[in-house]
Amino acid sequence: MRTMVRGLIAALCVSAPTAAQAAPPDMPLVSVTNTQAERVAYCTLLVDGRARTKLAIRPGKTWSEGFDPRRELLLVCDRAKALRFGPLKTGASYRLVEIPGAKIELAEGG
Repeated sequence: MRTMVRGLIAALCVSAPTAAQAAPPDMPLVSVTNTQAERVAYCTLLVDGRARTKLAIRPGKTWSEGFDPRRELLLVCDRAKALRFGPLKTGASYRLVEIPGAKIELAEGG
């Protein structure tokens, strides 16, 4: 009996949809492009105040994902001019640009 319960719990855990799978495909995208010449941008995405995703956006590359517009999205990056960037708007594209002092800043527009 105990083995059967464990097997059932394991099957439910494996088949349970993750947040990315549960999100409808028509969610508006948030995009962040690293426009720096040589440095990787290391950032953490906060959704509703909780760390959700660690990002390593390489130069010239773009990260994008769909989100519910009601969620608060913030971006916390190493070498950032501000403590955090945001709230980010769904359906918008942003770019990370290098500023004097080897810092980065988030600018709207792709």
